[in-house]
Amino acid sequence: MTFLRRFAPLAASLVLALLVFAPVAATGAPASSGKPTELLLKLAPGADLDGVLATYDGYALQTVSGGAARQLSGDANITRVAYADDAAALRALAQLRHHPAVLVAELEQGRELFWEPDDEPDYDLQEEWVEQVNLPAAWNISTGNDTIVVGVVDSGVSPTHPDFEDKLVSGYNAVDGDENWADNNGHGTHVAGIIAASGSNAQGTAGVAMDVKIMPVRVLDDENFISTASIADGIMWAVDNGADVINLSFGAQSASTIEQEAVQYAYNANVPVLAASGNYTNRISYPASYPEAISVGALDSSGNRAVFSSVISEVDLAAPGVLIYSPHWSPAGDGWTNVLNNQPVSGTSFAVAIASGVTALLRSVNGDLGPEDVRSVLTSTAVDSGEPGNEAGVGAGQLDAEAALRSVAFAAMFDTWFPTDSPVAGGAVQRTWLWGEDPPPYFAYESYAEAQHGVRLVYYYDKSRMEITDPFDDRAAVWYVTNGLLVNELITGRVQVGDGDFIDREPAAVNVAGDPDDTLGPTYATFSEVLDADPVAENLPISQTITRDGDVGADPLLISYGVVGAYLDETTGHRVANVFWDYLNSTGPIATNEGLVDGPLFEPWFFATGLPVTEAYWAEVKVAGVVQDVLMQCFERRCLTYTPSNPLAWRVEMGNVGLHYYAWRYDDESQPPIEPPEDPDAPARGELIFEAGFEVFGSAEIDAGSRTVVEEGYLIEVDNADAEIGALIPQLTVEDVIVTGTVRFLDAEAGGAFCVVSRFVHTAGVQYRACIGANGDVSLLYGEEPLIVEAGYVQPAEMSAGVQISILSSGSSHWLEVNGEIVGYAEHEGAAVGSAGLVGVGDGVFLVINYAVYAPVVAE
Repeated sequence: MTFLRRFAPLAASLVLALLVFAPVAATGAPASSGKPTELLLKLAPGADLDGVLATYDGYALQTVSGGAARQLSGDANITRVAYADDAAALRALAQLRHHPAVLVAELEQGRELFWEPDDEPDYDLQEEWVEQVNLPAAWNISTGNDTIVVGVVDSGVSPTHPDFEDKLVSGYNAVDGDENWADNNGHGTHVAGIIAASGSNAQGTAGVAMDVKIMPVRVLDDENFISTASIADGIMWAVDNGADVINLSFGAQSASTIEQEAVQYAYNANVPVLAASGNYTNRISYPASYPEAISVGALDSSGNRAVFSSVISEVDLAAPGVLIYSPHWSPAGDGWTNVLNNQPVSGTSFAVAIASGVTALLRSVNGDLGPEDVRSVLTSTAVDSGEPGNEAGVGAGQLDAEAALRSVAFAAMFDTWFPTDSPVAGGAVQRTWLWGEDPPPYFAYESYAEAQHGVRLVYYYDKSRMEITDPFDDRAAVWYVTNGLLVNELITGRVQVGDGDFIDREPAAVNVAGDPDDTLGPTYATFSEVLDADPVAENLPISQTITRDGDVGADPLLISYGVVGAYLDETTGHRVANVFWDYLNSTGPIATNEGLVDGPLFEPWFFATGLPVTEAYWAEVKVAGVVQDVLMQCFERRCLTYTPSNPLAWRVEMGNVGLHYYAWRYDDESQPPIEPPEDPDAPARGELIFEAGFEVFGSAEIDAGSRTVVEEGYLIEVDNADAEIGALIPQLTVEDVIVTGTVRFLDAEAGGAFCVVSRFVHTAGVQYRACIGANGDVSLLYGEEPLIVEAGYVQPAEMSAGVQISILSSGSSHWLEVNGEIVGYAEHEGAAVGSAGLVGVGDGVFLVINYAVYAPVVAE
């Protein structure tokens, strides 16, 4: 049985797992070092650098990597110039600022990597950061597109780390101006691993955007110093060489015009730059505080601002930044750890890396998102941390990866809804909905074979379902958002879970039209009998009728409505009634970005409805409590209805196929499931795990307090003198099981009881029991306390003939069934592992006919 849940838009959900490995050593903390003092100069276009510098040749230049003066790769007008000492540099700076050819002159500044020591780490109690930001659910939509590249401007990245195999694109060493971008500290590898470590490779961890690429850009020199010149050079190089997102996990208190212009360079190129807000509570940090950057603060595992995270910097939102596991490099080799430079890894460096990974997911789904789009999505979907509203140090709150990614995916569905239905919602036009009100009531992650990981995002509108199977496809294409062949599924009972994959069910006994309690009109199952009917002749009046039972007839009086056969679809062989054909070719107010225009409601006309799969039939249907004549015709995606007694604008309507399908697939009171990926070690759905007849259990004369082994790993156990038979305890570790027992009471008056034990929760020391007493009472027990009691459901006379009781366990939820009907439900918090079995209590005498444990079948 699948765990079912109701969803509201932007709600949270969960699936998938993260592999975490033990710490390995790291070395070499970043530190300042003695260096020549450098200036950054931005010259007017066409200015002669040598001529400018010669003006002040009394201030000796000092040769550094790349020469005494080196232009930055992204802007030939920006040059870094080195001087022998601070005094010489400052004298030159004072003169250069007044030179007519010098637009900007500033001292080079140092930046530090953001990592925060913690003397008392407790690795065992650390919550996984992936769940804190709701990543497992986000991965249902996408784990990233390998065309997206994240520029990690940092200490470099290990080129030999196994979690980066086939992950790295060509990088750059902005310190020396060459291609030697290998990590010289470990920090950059850790950051890159948080962003995009390979997933599902049976080792290490999984990055936020595990399927995107990393562009290593080294800005840390061998003496653990980061210059703003290197930063600016690295940012511009990354932009020019195809980075889609840039991560900056460093900073300092002083601003730099050259550095900010590099961030602006990325901003103007539509490349989001995310920066760490800083690890000093009462200090501002740059580049995070430049308005063009998206600034990210750090949270602890409880979702509160980390004690070190800046409250002075401009902060857009926050993410976990305390004790973060990730791939790591040190001179000792590659590995995985939450230790860097012999200290536990904490800092805004790693919080911003998480946000950069989510940004890579966003741009994977919509590559047109610019910096402000990304900022808006991340902040509008963030979860409040602390007090409601923006808060110092955490901005809009805690990053919610699933809500952010889903909002970007849903935007395409909204774009499909907007042209035709926003005028209806706004009252600009009086007509029936094509899709339904927005936002739609439910969303789900449903299995579909061709989706990236076998799961796709769907939204259920009243009149349809919208789905995105390939989020990397062309968003401008008509079929980027599809709406499913729902009517085909409802009529045939074949649920489509892949382009060529189906699950067979019974056709839907759900009313196609009319009031929910109507017992006259046809259901979708009714039409399963007329799929092959011959088409009516063109222009011939339509008078054929259909009853709920599928009987087809004709009523000449219906000719008076003037409905005739119109368009014949050659593919399906069915003719569309003229009232529906006119509707599918109708025009009206359509919303555009420029306002309302008159245009076709259906373009192409079969996008919303699909092709006709039945002929048009009249039926008597109760509508608003009154029995009326209603014409209905089903297409692949929708059923259209024509009610002559309705006001003109609502005579032709789209049926509520979205809600009908939802009710059929999820049984009305249940809700859409999150479909987790299949566990290769789990039994197949419906597979028999264990089975036994009475002869396996032996007799009911086991002595109190004894144990009898029945096959390897199974016990019959009598715990006290009152028990007549004790318990069978298969030592199962399967998470979701169906436990079924069939019993026959020999003495229905003895007052005993038979129970199926669904689950022992080892961490809590409790169990669930589904019990039938000899007096007919049915109860579901948690430990010894009854949660649900339904007395008299099964009569003693029936019990003596044999009763089947089952517990269907899925995660923390438990359903009790008696003879196939659900009579109880319970749910607990916490671990959901343990075993299943039988137990007899009291002094009743009974026989066990059979007992079985199954893996769950997909809920239908």
